[in-house]
Amino acid sequence: MNNKEGKLEWFGGNQDALNLFRMFVDLAHTWDDLVDKDKDIPDADVNNAFLICLVYMQANPFYRSIQEQVWPMWLTVVSAYETANTYERNKDEHGVEIAHGLRYAAGHIVAYMVHVCVGPEKAKEFLPEVWKNVIVERFDEYRKEHLNVTA
Repeated sequence: MNNKEGKLEWFGGNQDALNLFRMFVDLAHTWDDLVDKDKDIPDADVNNAFLICLVYMQANPFYRSIQEQVWPMWLTVVSAYETANTYERNKDEHGVEIAHGLRYAAGHIVAYMVHVCVGPEKAKEFLPEVWKNVIVERFDEYRKEHLNVTA
């Protein structure tokens, strides 16, 4: 997830939902940096990630309204991310193809948020743009980074 701004219209004007989306973006970046170990992460970013998980998300009224529905989704998000990292470390070509999508599994929670906020019909209009904002890294670039090959 890259575009931290998001769009209020994706969430039907629900500022709490947009704030939650922005928290997800921050959390995803820090989580990825911690696991990849490819850059130094400032202590403030690590502390913020813990605050997001332990305090800010729990205090967000929109998150509280969907919390029971997304708890099981978080299990699959973590599992997908762990699997993606295994494929990346192993330089498994087929696995890297799969990993590119698995890395963005938290996007399913974002898609669910959009559905809740605007309903299924309006969500169909917004989700193509939402997903492009969730999955920002193009596959060819990802493949080069993890397999050291050209497209």
